[in-house]
Amino acid sequence: MSDIAAIRDVIAQFWRLRIATAGELTLRRTLRVSEAGLVAKGNDAIGGIGQVLSDLLELTVRLRAAVTVVGDDGVWYDLKGKVEELTFSSDYLQVDARWTTPVDYEIEEAGAVRRWRMRHTEPLDESLSLPLQMQMRAACRQHDGLIVVDRHWADMPGIIDDEIRRVVRNIAEQESRKRLVVWSDAPLGRYAGCWRYQPPGELPDGLADDRLETIAAAATEHRETYFFQTKAGMIVAPPDQTAERIEMTTAADFSPSAVLSAIAAAGIAGGDPAAAGKIGAAAATLAPIVTTGKIAMAIEKL
Repeated sequence: MSDIAAIRDVIAQFWRLRIATAGELTLRRTLRVSEAGLVAKGNDAIGGIGQVLSDLLELTVRLRAAVTVVGDDGVWYDLKGKVEELTFSSDYLQVDARWTTPVDYEIEEAGAVRRWRMRHTEPLDESLSLPLQMQMRAACRQHDGLIVVDRHWADMPGIIDDEIRRVVRNIAEQESRKRLVVWSDAPLGRYAGCWRYQPPGELPDGLADDRLETIAAAATEHRETYFFQTKAGMIVAPPDQTAERIEMTTAADFSPSAVLSAIAAAGIAGGDPAAAGKIGAAAATLAPIVTTGKIAMAIEKL
């Protein structure tokens, strides 16, 4: 399924989809420090899986759900209204005083930008992890597919750990007709049975030279389907198949979460890896706000 008409048919199914997204929900906050040392707060924005949910909305995905844990705190209070705009259910979202909702600070001072995260300092304990695991299973059963965002700030613990990854692998095995799509900085092989996206600069050690034969061998070894975005294009590598490179010119202000969302929606809509790779490549050529109409036009230029 790689001709333009077939790819357009896949895109046309996006509005029917029900997609759950699991991972950390964060608040993005900008602070500007003047030469006099005065601090001004910029506009807050939703981050983490909130950005993915926003991207899915732009792609006209019909039903969207967040699978996550947030703190019963002021940060969650600031985020709650936006999350309600982006999702149709809070059934898979835990609000618990034992957790802290992360805040990602971007501090602009003297022409430089510093980034800092305020978050919970301890790993997710069993009393919070077990309900999250059950919610992930339920969300996958009740939706057409699942996106998992498993990215960590430095060495700080997050809600996605090895136990959650094991659950995702188990879901992929048990729900083989459902597509699970992951953006993760975990080692290769942690998401066997899933599709896996990596943006430029995040290729795992040993694959940074983006040789197609090496990436195809890794996909077969780890039983993961890879969508590796590089400066030269989008590499698509399903297990036991030849890897291919889709040439494209990446937009300077492209959004990795929008590319992830486009690939995920394509796979969940029934597209094969080749079609999903082209849809993701088209999304990477666009500005941060990516719509189905823009993708449909960009496909013809690949």
